Amino acid sequence: MKKKRQANLELLRIIAMVMVVTAHLVNHGNMIAMARPGSLPYYIVWTLFGVSFTCINIYLLISSYFLIDAKFSTFKIARMAGQVFFYAFGITLIFWLFFGVERELKYMVYSVLPILSDFYWFVSMYVGMYLLAPLMNRFIRSLSKRQLQCAIALCLLLVSVWPNLIYFSSALNTAGGVSIAWFLTVYLMGAYLRLYYRPDGKFFGKLLWGIGASLLIPLSRFAIEALLTTPLSKISILDDLMWGYSVFFSYSSILVTLAAVLLFVAFLNLRIEGKRSSAAITLVAGASFGVYLIHDHYYIRETLWTKIDGALWLDKWYLLPASLGTIFAVYGVCTLIELLRQRLFSPLDNSARIRGWFLRLDEKIRTFWNDEEGSKRDCRR
Repeated sequence: MKKKRQANLELLRIIAMVMVVTAHLVNHGNMIAMARPGSLPYYIVWTLFGVSFTCINIYLLISSYFLIDAKFSTFKIARMAGQVFFYAFGITLIFWLFFGVERELKYMVYSVLPILSDFYWFVSMYVGMYLLAPLMNRFIRSLSKRQLQCAIALCLLLVSVWPNLIYFSSALNTAGGVSIAWFLTVYLMGAYLRLYYRPDGKFFGKLLWGIGASLLIPLSRFAIEALLTTPLSKISILDDLMWGYSVFFSYSSILVTLAAVLLFVAFLNLRIEGKRSSAAITLVAGASFGVYLIHDHYYIRETLWTKIDGALWLDKWYLLPASLGTIFAVYGVCTLIELLRQRLFSPLDNSARIRGWFLRLDEKIRTFWNDEEGSKRDCRR
């Protein structure tokens, strides 16, 4: 029996995936590279890019919010692995057969082993987090509320605050949040909100705080740029503030983390009453992972953002309409493809025999984990 999904968080899941597509458009679509500094299009595309940086943390918060109460499921891992393999290998095969792409063996190897090869970096990290979830849950539930707060504060200090404030140091380098250390830090925060936060239904006020915090991300870049035009720019160490996209443009940055948590809390307070609306949101949200797997496949990414060159819109009045239209078109097409895939594989997903086999495997893993057989032998002695 499937668990009932919360439409408010499913809507946030959709928004997070829209942010993913947005970030890929302005980055891979050559918009941030070609935007002229100081121009209106420059501020528009960097604002879109900065706000979209919250997407990964939002996804992780949603996952950890539910995983703290969930049982470990090998069926869920197998289903995810099958979905990832379907797109990674399937799209690669199509491009090799029908398009004049460079046929390097390594791409085929990567697509056959997409999770192990880091074909999609987020998937590899997410699977690692999921495998560690049972251990994390035991750890979290062994702590008092105050102890969990201290654990979160310590992790944030080490992998978020330190890299942001002592930005010129490579100590405790967590690759800007592209690491299991950061995924587990966000896991602690999502679990904490599940265990101790009680929504009060005041959505709009909290949403404004989330939006305001999100805007601080692009504003941080603009402020750094302004700083580097002053005599202080002669201090060589300040140049490192613009490393990458700038010091606060990373998944583990203080500003991105704050914005993601505030947006997540806001949507925890959103109430969606209509059954039809909830059903539609749940349907679309259920395809969101497929949207990522399709449009961010290596060959799709290289082809899509070559055909759709957003840099051509930078000096046009229709910059925003064209960008939004492209984002929703990509999202919509990928959603339809994923829904068709789900329909195709529904007999396997809903097979009582397959699910039963995985349930028995889960039970054996739990028995091993809890050492029940060992305990029984000890009692007989």
